[in-house]
Amino acid sequence: MFHLLKLGPVPLSVGTTGVYLRIGETGDPSAPVFEQTDLSGVRALIAGLEPSQVSCEPALADAAAELGLAVAPPSLAALSARAAIATFLAWGQMGVSGLGSDKALLFVQAATEFWDAKPWTHWDDSQAFTVDVTGAHEHTYEGCVFHGEDEGPSGLALYLSPGSLGRLLELQVHGADKEAQALPAITVSLEARPTYAVDALSAAGRAPRLPLPVKAGPQGLSVPSSLESLILVAALRAVARLSPSQPEALSSMVAGDARMDVRVRAPAPRVRN
Repeated sequence: MFHLLKLGPVPLSVGTTGVYLRIGETGDPSAPVFEQTDLSGVRALIAGLEPSQVSCEPALADAAAELGLAVAPPSLAALSARAAIATFLAWGQMGVSGLGSDKALLFVQAATEFWDAKPWTHWDDSQAFTVDVTGAHEHTYEGCVFHGEDEGPSGLALYLSPGSLGRLLELQVHGADKEAQALPAITVSLEARPTYAVDALSAAGRAPRLPLPVKAGPQGLSVPSSLESLILVAALRAVARLSPSQPEALSSMVAGDARMDVRVRAPAPRVRN
């Protein structure tokens, strides 16, 4: 049985398009189809198949009725596959797809753990975490969690130099935003846009935010390296395990023959009245 699903509308440089997906029971997708209407998209997906071999998600019910196809809720594997495709498509539109689809999957899972843990309820963006990386790469970062109300970004920033967070706050107080943004750091920001990706992630039970890895420095914004991305993934997972009663957590990542341990130590929780 194949599940037929829609992703979108996906914004283009001019207008929008629908992205139509055929996904097997185990979550294996065929090549996506880009069409302007549901009927055209579904018709392209079923080429060469018997109607009994496919079912459409409820959002495609009108097209299914016209083509004589069954309608049924998609499997969790199909929803997860759509979420992964949506994440990687959004990364492509934002210029970070060079990290690869495997990193997209890692970020989606780690971001969900982080989002569900809600560390910003205990700490705010003025409090420094110590993030020690050992193994294939060794460095001590100064980290902080941040959370935007409504649709503002949330996430985790790892600054390369000790004292960077104090320097950041000082620059922001004096209105030196350009200098503040140039402080060397790697960050994963959980974004409320694009809508098509956030909707797909939410439908699959993932965090309703797009994880966007970013590297900042004097030369501006760029894409983190593969190694830096793995550090961010491990740090997200470690922070997700922290609590006021457990101020330290360890997360490990293995890439090929290389292993990294990321140990995060939290400051005292912020007391809220």
